[in-house]
Amino acid sequence: MLPIQPLNHPLDGSVTLPGSKSITNRALILAAMSAGETRLEGALFSRDTRIMLTALETLCFQTQVTEETASIAIKGLGSSVPAQTARIDVGNAGTAARFLTAFLALNAGGEYHLDGDAAMRDRPMSGLTDALSALRAAEFNFHEKPGHFPFTLKSHSFRGGQVTVDARASSQILSALLLAAPAVSASFLPKAQALQITCPDVRPQYVAITLKMREAFGAQPVQADDSETYTLHPTAYTPPASGIYSVEPDISAASYFLALTLIHGGTLRLPNLNSEPLQGDAHFVEVLAHHGLHVDAGRNAWIASCDPSNDRRRDHREIDFRFISDTFLTYAAIAPLLGESVRITGIGHTRRQETDRIAGMAAELSKLGQLVKEEDDALTIQPKPNELRARALKARKDGRILAIETYEDHRFAMSFAILASYDLLGDGKPWLAIKDPDCCAKTFPGFFDALEQLRP
Repeated sequence: MLPIQPLNHPLDGSVTLPGSKSITNRALILAAMSAGETRLEGALFSRDTRIMLTALETLCFQTQVTEETASIAIKGLGSSVPAQTARIDVGNAGTAARFLTAFLALNAGGEYHLDGDAAMRDRPMSGLTDALSALRAAEFNFHEKPGHFPFTLKSHSFRGGQVTVDARASSQILSALLLAAPAVSASFLPKAQALQITCPDVRPQYVAITLKMREAFGAQPVQADDSETYTLHPTAYTPPASGIYSVEPDISAASYFLALTLIHGGTLRLPNLNSEPLQGDAHFVEVLAHHGLHVDAGRNAWIASCDPSNDRRRDHREIDFRFISDTFLTYAAIAPLLGESVRITGIGHTRRQETDRIAGMAAELSKLGQLVKEEDDALTIQPKPNELRARALKARKDGRILAIETYEDHRFAMSFAILASYDLLGDGKPWLAIKDPDCCAKTFPGFFDALEQLRP
């Protein structure tokens, strides 16, 4: 359990964000499917990306890793998978789980055993496994529950065709197919067949990242037609012309430091971000702008600023987080400081992520004395700042400190650390602690160090 030392001054500093997990893992798969060597610069080294990297090495891809410079070189084999058999543990990494499953289907005659941890065994895979089965690209032997890990995958490769995909549970299901299904070696291009994927009701922001990244590795632009169908022509992926792919910093991680700037005022620089990022979570800036945060997005950095005298409190509002759902916890955790009630909508799918994020957030805010109404797809929070203060004082009087459960979910740890940074009792002493702070290793291993470095 980690007590958080509050900040008691406006910000004046810089935070170098880690690379995006989503982009790093997509780039690793694309590099593996390309004919030649690609070097990823600015890559994230975290639990989820290490799982992907280890899986590729288990499959006998040649890699060269230099963590000090956030660099990974990988020699792609043009849609071939060197190992015909392997056992792969995907932990609780959703991108690794979905992307690897579709990727392994490329290798006709391969047989692979895949499993994950207890949480991953509960996460939905059937939208992807059903699609791969329908395309006859793979067949599955599920060892426990149908459509879930663990399973054995026998791969037959993609041969074109049509399929309707259910990716309502996770857009990663569609992204996995968009990445792997059209991949062929250059020698097979003339006789390979196109594939049509129809996928209604999918959240678009991460799919857009996938489509843009395909282009960076030589694929032709593609978009869904009016019937939400993607036509994928056979693609021989190639490394970028320079041989280098630069991984964009993680804007979901930026959300915590944007919220920190709103709470404390001052100025914070986030280097290596540009004015037109790939990641849809950039729109979280608009949510905080309503409370007085200003972000100047330049070519090489974002500068976040807020007047320390700014009154961030606002009247009741309803916000649709459907397209920026990874940031809803950031906002919900600081809601006790933001004025009147807020209804956060469009988040039903987050019940099936690392944990049930709606239920978890409702439980932790209720523990802090906030009034919370939980719905299938929404969360309404009625801030009670006086009750929060009273509970923190009582805990201190009893020789305790309020503590947040993190449910093995990195976003709970980081979101509530921002609330804990607020000097609630006015004495600069910790009043809120984070249980299992190491769960941040999933996407941001150095998060608490970065927070600490903002002290004068």
